[in-house]
Amino acid sequence: MRKLGMALGVVVAVACALVVVLIAWERGGGSEQAEPARGSSHIEARATLNPRSVLFGDTVRAIVDVTFDRRRVDPGSVRVSADFAPWRLVERPMQVRLDSGNATHLRTVFVLRCLTSPCAPTGQLVSVEFPSAKVRYAGRDDDAAARDAIELVWPRLGVYSRSSTSILEARGSAIPWRADLLSMPAASYRVSPTVALVLLLAGSVLFAAGAVVLVYLAWPRRAPAPPPEPELPPEPELSPLEQALALLEDTMRTNGVADRRRALELVAEVLEAHEDDLAEVARTLAWSEAAPRGEQTKDLASLVRAALEDEEQDEEDGEVGGDAV
Repeated sequence: MRKLGMALGVVVAVACALVVVLIAWERGGGSEQAEPARGSSHIEARATLNPRSVLFGDTVRAIVDVTFDRRRVDPGSVRVSADFAPWRLVERPMQVRLDSGNATHLRTVFVLRCLTSPCAPTGQLVSVEFPSAKVRYAGRDDDAAARDAIELVWPRLGVYSRSSTSILEARGSAIPWRADLLSMPAASYRVSPTVALVLLLAGSVLFAAGAVVLVYLAWPRRAPAPPPEPELPPEPELSPLEQALALLEDTMRTNGVADRRRALELVAEVLEAHEDDLAEVARTLAWSEAAPRGEQTKDLASLVRAALEDEEQDEEDGEVGGDAV
């Protein structure tokens, strides 16, 4: 279990390191974008057209975005000027200001349209270059009359003819609708896709590690071997005489007559050297014509046991008396 915990710790550490590395890579990398025009370190501006490709008579929005530090630049001194002739303003320029802390973002939108002959394409396409726009501003400590300026270059505008039927049949580069990655706004995300991917990968690693732990804990363990049963002491071996006496005392055996006769003969042979009377009685019962009854053999077994006990007692007494002499 300790090794499993160490392995999970290594997995978590690797996942965290992967998250840190990818986040650092994402912050340091990325696709290159056009840099905005800078007047100084505390103000910058950008000019864009939306859309970049239109048909004759369509409306175009020319947008100027200015971002500056209000501690260094006077917001009231910022002026945006642009000349779009022969294009004309469809409505008055709209200006939107957004403050955040010490920074201010100022957006000026010009809505343009041209329906006169100078704007009509002579062929399928005409490329329009508007004169540069200017952003004038003054610092907090500067004279309001002496303003600095930032010159902004507009992107090219492609205007296609509406009267040419070849446009509808064209393919490839002649199609008037084309993507312009530089003028498209940058995609915004609540969470960076790279960070989300890394977090998902790290979460999947952690979930996989958790699944391994659950499988390890739920895996059936081999049951320990039961302890060996204690060995019973061997039963004492009975002498032939004891076995014969046990048979004589057992009156419930099925084959009792034959067992009794054999047991009586065995007892008679053993007792011939000790008790002649009991040996004779045992042999008589063993070879009698009538089958020996259980009561007779049981009584004989009792007499033999008593005689043997008396003989053992006499031997013990003799040994004690000999030791005393």
